[in-house]
Amino acid sequence: MKNKQPKKTALYCRLSVDDGRLGESVSIESQKILLVQYCKDHAIKNYKIYDDDGYSGTNFNRPGFISMYDDIQKGLIDTVIVKDQSRFGRSYIDVGMYVEQFKDRGVRFIAVDDCYDSSQGEYDMMFPMRNVINEYYAREASKKTRSAKNAKAKAGQFIAAKAPFGYKLDPNDRHHLIVDEPAAEIVHRIFTLASQGNGFTRIAKILREEKVLTPIAYFNQNNPDYYKSDYWRQEFDWHCESVRVIINNEVYLGKLVYGKKRNRSMKSKRRIKVPKEEWIVTENCHEPIITKEIWDNVHKLLSSKHREIKTGEVQMFAGLVKCADCGHALTYSQKKRADGTYHGSYSCWMYKTHGREYCTSHYITYDDLYSVVFADIQRVIRAYDYDPERFRKLLNERCSSNAEKRIEALTAEYEQKTARIAEIDKVLNKLYEDSALGRIPENRFETMLQTYDIEQDTLRKSLPVLKAEMEQLAGQNDAASRFINVIRKYTYLNDLSAEILNALIDRIFVHHKEVGSDGREYQQIEIHYRFIGRLDAPNRPKKIA
Repeated sequence: MKNKQPKKTALYCRLSVDDGRLGESVSIESQKILLVQYCKDHAIKNYKIYDDDGYSGTNFNRPGFISMYDDIQKGLIDTVIVKDQSRFGRSYIDVGMYVEQFKDRGVRFIAVDDCYDSSQGEYDMMFPMRNVINEYYAREASKKTRSAKNAKAKAGQFIAAKAPFGYKLDPNDRHHLIVDEPAAEIVHRIFTLASQGNGFTRIAKILREEKVLTPIAYFNQNNPDYYKSDYWRQEFDWHCESVRVIINNEVYLGKLVYGKKRNRSMKSKRRIKVPKEEWIVTENCHEPIITKEIWDNVHKLLSSKHREIKTGEVQMFAGLVKCADCGHALTYSQKKRADGTYHGSYSCWMYKTHGREYCTSHYITYDDLYSVVFADIQRVIRAYDYDPERFRKLLNERCSSNAEKRIEALTAEYEQKTARIAEIDKVLNKLYEDSALGRIPENRFETMLQTYDIEQDTLRKSLPVLKAEMEQLAGQNDAASRFINVIRKYTYLNDLSAEILNALIDRIFVHHKEVGSDGREYQQIEIHYRFIGRLDAPNRPKKIA
């Protein structure tokens, strides 16, 4: 018969990030020294140390504790010693539950600084009180930590441990980001590919083929000991989700966005989404890698469907061409000619899906659309080249006039709705008075109250929308400069691309074909340029040969 293995004493130590500010006395090393000395003083020789450095006491999902608890279940431990109850845990319910489980298994629990020993007496009145105090401390520490992080975020300080791809931590201030040039070039490359009409999957494939290091592989190239896993060693294995994260990260605009997610509770590690209006967004925190124009261009392009056509290319007009009558997109279709080339055309989605009673076809060939748009862009470029100052002046006058008219209309609507809200307040006060004095029946009071409440609520919700549009229009004074800054990049155009179209154009409205007095077909094409709208004479039809 085999001899039973002698049971050990478990010395358990724990320290969280928040506990670190309590001083050296609670450091992991200090706890170990204290517990080992306790063992020497009490002639305990057979012991094993379990520690959790950097783990919260609000839950017991900690590797050191799990390992110790596993040994307890195997019957290898008969005593657990901690510096104090707070090192064991800060949830009074869980702490009490585990100590009771230890007792049931014949395992003694000692908290040295609290002078608690589960083998001394059946009940210690201070034990549950200390547990409650420890949990209260954990909740207060959690609140203070969250408050401190929020304050740093609002001050524009970077508070994560690792810089996002494209940046690195400033060696003089770890709360400030500086551009990491090699990685920033990859970020530029990704946005350039997106501006050319490539989707997330296609961009990931291109980066794999070009053998570009993934963000995690690039990080580990400079920090080889950071990750223990070999996953990062798949150096060029780009995934579409990695591309999506980069393209949607506003940090590349010089912003810091904090608070998109939070823990469901202090004890839970489950993360839940936070409404966008509760995010903390701070502008101009560091040098941007991507301009606002490129960002807007890429996200406008990606908001549309970009299916590859039969030639394997992305259709360059995707998301830009709309039906002038119903407002739906014109869908693209392709047929193969006898010579092997493809013939492309557009027609109204509503017409193709629901038939003639909903809309007409608005049919236009790809070649005709390309020809009209290319000629109009060249016309605008020539006008700018011929007299830049005159062109700028005309744009300023146009943008200012349009914005002023719209602001005037919005202001009138805002004032009208504000006045109506005040009127409803007076009506409601009178309604309550009539109800209290019995002048109107209860059921009629309830009906009228509900009607006015709904109207007032709808009006109040519309005010911020109107105000936001007015503020946006008020900031359009630089629309001409923004458009000129874009168009001057394309002074010499040999052809069009998705990147050029989305940089210059906001929408293209195609009208249904009409027959003119000369018996020939004409079709009006409205081109709305970014920032400034239409630049051609209103209602001027463009002839389709």
